[in-house]
Amino acid sequence: MGNPTRKALVIGLDGVPYTLIEAYMERGELPNLKNILSRGHALSQMDASIPDVSSTSWTSFFTGVNPGEHGIYGFMELNPGTYTLRFPNYGDVAAPPLWDILGGGLRGKSSTLSERFAGKIRTPLRSVVLNIPQTYPALPLNGVLTSGFVCPDLKRGTYPVEAYDYLASIGYITDVDASKAVADPDAFFTEVFKALEKRLIAYEHFLANEEWGLFIAVITETDRLHHFFFDAAFDAGHKYHQSFIKVYRTMDEMIGALYSRFMDMTGGEGFFATMSDHGFTEIKKEVYVNSWLRQEGFLNVDREREYFEQIGSGTVGFAMDPGRIYVNLAGSYPLGSVDASERKERARELKASLSSITHEGSPVVKAVFERDELYSGRALGRAPDLVCLAEDGFDLKGSLKQDELFGRSRFTGMHTRHDAHCVLPEGALSSGARPHIEALAGIVLENILGI
Repeated sequence: MGNPTRKALVIGLDGVPYTLIEAYMERGELPNLKNILSRGHALSQMDASIPDVSSTSWTSFFTGVNPGEHGIYGFMELNPGTYTLRFPNYGDVAAPPLWDILGGGLRGKSSTLSERFAGKIRTPLRSVVLNIPQTYPALPLNGVLTSGFVCPDLKRGTYPVEAYDYLASIGYITDVDASKAVADPDAFFTEVFKALEKRLIAYEHFLANEEWGLFIAVITETDRLHHFFFDAAFDAGHKYHQSFIKVYRTMDEMIGALYSRFMDMTGGEGFFATMSDHGFTEIKKEVYVNSWLRQEGFLNVDREREYFEQIGSGTVGFAMDPGRIYVNLAGSYPLGSVDASERKERARELKASLSSITHEGSPVVKAVFERDELYSGRALGRAPDLVCLAEDGFDLKGSLKQDELFGRSRFTGMHTRHDAHCVLPEGALSSGARPHIEALAGIVLENILGI
């Protein structure tokens, strides 16, 4: 039987790439993180989930299992038996998060991770969980939780009510207004720094004033920054290059402050980590996958209707963000045209077509995976039939509006699966192993429990 021997602090840095951390450390922009690495920690490049969308990757992190078990494949899904959209929320997560595994509140859920640690937690431990996407609305737990993106209502997104009262009292900001990045970039950066200031105040408050064994604090402003200003990351002539750098310096100062407090609390014996849910790279082109499917005769659209209700009769398959492909199965959708007996064959036709997309002679799609290649578990029925993994620079979109195959929007940065990062104590990873986001929860639990 294991014993809780160590506290753990995990700082999530949404969308912060390994390659950018390396480059900025070399330039002297991240002195606190560099100091942490000199004290027995190692920076590793990490693989995120497939698809590499925040809702899926963060859920893969906090449940420690693949989407086939936790059931979150994207920010949007279709309501069963329809083409109408819904946003899966925290209540849709089918596997228990690591804080419920630690805290003894599984609520009837189980997973390969919870089964792995069954009977190994002698005393339930409290957790403080701050700003992780895909945790709205807040559910009761043994500790404190305030939701990350999407969190439209701070009160519904926070448990217990005393934590909400505190956050409201300091003017805590759940998320920045991303529309300002286009309409008024200066106002956007002002709001980013205000949000970071409030986050640090809140994180230090809960660090010092709550009992906990696990503390998770996420910074999401980096993701917003990257989507709109990733072209400023290395371009010294960019109008917002110095603002971009300032966000990273502020992030580094936050990491340093939390690390120092944590190590003081634990006498230098605590388990400390940082991680991201995916990486980022500059966009060359947005790729409108449904436009390709229409051109190839796989998708029919009725523009008189809205959103995915535009899908017309005779459709073989359609795409949803980011690169998820669904066969239009008879019995599953109102205008389903593919019999179950033909599902795999039609999926493979779609796969062959999608694999052939090029832009100016360069391949757009790195790989197309069938669902059974990626996923396993009780939530497999929610999975897309195919998932496309793009080459860097080609941002796969599920919009039905565009007629052209390639285009651009105001986004300058896109997610990457292969360039997430983690900072872990040396020896936490198996020698030579490339980390995967699904493995982190198990590593955290092992180190808290001393097993």
